[in-house]
Amino acid sequence: MSGGAALAVDDLHVEYGGAGRVLKGVSLRVPAGSVVALLGNNGAGKTTVLRAVSGTLRLHRGAVRQGTVTWDGAPVTGTDAAEIVRRGIVQVPEGRHVFGRLTVEENLRVGGGVLANRTERARERERVLTLFPALTAKLGTRAGMLSGGEQQMLAIGRALMGRPRLLLLDEPSLGLAPRIIAGIAAAVDEIHRQGTGVLLVEQNSAMALSLATTAYVLDVGRVSLSGRVGEDIDAARVRELYMGVKP
Repeated sequence: MSGGAALAVDDLHVEYGGAGRVLKGVSLRVPAGSVVALLGNNGAGKTTVLRAVSGTLRLHRGAVRQGTVTWDGAPVTGTDAAEIVRRGIVQVPEGRHVFGRLTVEENLRVGGGVLANRTERARERERVLTLFPALTAKLGTRAGMLSGGEQQMLAIGRALMGRPRLLLLDEPSLGLAPRIIAGIAAAVDEIHRQGTGVLLVEQNSAMALSLATTAYVLDVGRVSLSGRVGEDIDAARVRELYMGVKP
């Protein structure tokens, strides 16, 4: 794997249910411990990339028809999702998926189930509560009773309980107030500072570009633009691609 990338996606073609291909030759790199943004309009294929990496495509009747996903030099294309979690990649799906009938504490306990050592689980729990202090007072509250912002914090926190090396975040700012988005962004930045890599799917390009060092823009299943944030890609260029608005 060239360039020291921990995650490499090469010439990826994906289709759902035998229909037309959603991804048509997508390639990208996520260097170890970095934040990489994946941008694009609805239907561009961003979530499909995350599903291919996390091994959850088959749950959505999707399949890789061509190309490879490589993690730390080993191919993981088609690998079972549970095995990919054990290897250190965890996805936080779009839509704040939490176990609504379980408490915050129980949700975190589920996330920590991949860690065999009780001391390690306790350490990760404290890490999550430090990142998201608003959850501390809600540990005994059912997750379904939380606000949207708190549910997003819990979804990310539950994923972190497995101590991933790469976090796949799908639209973490969706439907949240600006103040809450700023808090989520600060938490993602701190997660990165602590050494966890992040592949961030976002339509909020301003938020994504403030966090990422590298970005890829998808357009109808293909990478239309990629490069370093601030050099090759900036918010004005992304707006031009999305909406035809000249800088």
